[in-house]
Amino acid sequence: MDSSMFLFYYSIAMQVCAILTSACCLASYLVSRNIVQLYCFVGFFMYYCDCLLVFRDDYVMASSPAVSHEAFFIGDPAFSIIFGCATLMSFWLMVCAYVEEDSIVVRFGPAYLFVGASLGVTLLLPQGYVHMFVFYSLREVFIAWILFFAAFKYITTDDEQQRLRLSRFPKFYVLLWVLLLAVVAENVFLLLMVGPGHIDVPLGFFPERNFAENLLALVCEFVALRSSLTYLSVRHSEPPTQGGEQVETYIDHNLVPYAASHKLTPRETEILRLVLLGKDNQNIAAELSLAPGTVKVHVHNILKKAQKANRQELIQDYWDYL
Repeated sequence: MDSSMFLFYYSIAMQVCAILTSACCLASYLVSRNIVQLYCFVGFFMYYCDCLLVFRDDYVMASSPAVSHEAFFIGDPAFSIIFGCATLMSFWLMVCAYVEEDSIVVRFGPAYLFVGASLGVTLLLPQGYVHMFVFYSLREVFIAWILFFAAFKYITTDDEQQRLRLSRFPKFYVLLWVLLLAVVAENVFLLLMVGPGHIDVPLGFFPERNFAENLLALVCEFVALRSSLTYLSVRHSEPPTQGGEQVETYIDHNLVPYAASHKLTPRETEILRLVLLGKDNQNIAAELSLAPGTVKVHVHNILKKAQKANRQELIQDYWDYL
């Protein structure tokens, strides 16, 4: 298989992964009404559109004599800015929703800065490898800002519940930083140190493809896909009537941080787990060898601490707790 065919199938694979993840996030949102899932849907769909630009430019480069001799090429800066901004803003708004950031300036200011900086690079910098490096590096700056902001919220927050939520994905957070630095390193090497025109391999639109960036996207897609499929598998819209390995694994994974954030006692945590599995007070009492009245008191305390009126609201709140 020659390099052009490899890049053809590679581009197709990236698009399929992005649109599949986007579809799963949309389905998860329709089931859960969780705004984080909606932002993920928009973000991955916009990334799919961004991948389509590269795919389209392959054919422009191959068929247009006007650009076929160019060693560097940004097919359509306007669309690249639009889709890049839409992708990054979706994930930025997802983080803002996750940490409950309500400031309009904080939520939408980065979009204006990103678009303004991208237009400035497009209009003011002369065409060349430096121009391309700066143009695409603005995306990495945006991602770094998102990661820094998440760390800042974790360090400065006084809300123990929010701190627990932010501390649930340390390996994923570190991996994002590693891959982000790999993206920058790849761009520095190819665009500033070597230059695509000096690579003796016909890789077509190599500058528009950053393989570390694609790997970063695949990691994010895997995490989002796993979360979405978990939502769908536990049938969010109604309490599970049977335990099942998937349901119990998901409940056990989130039970400790949820209980800690609401200051539940060990016994209340144990009872909450059985409530989430759809068991009534009588069954819970029998399983734990407690009096039904004792179970009723514990359930009342759980609802009070979680500030929910009934079991259904409590279960809904638990599935919304990401």
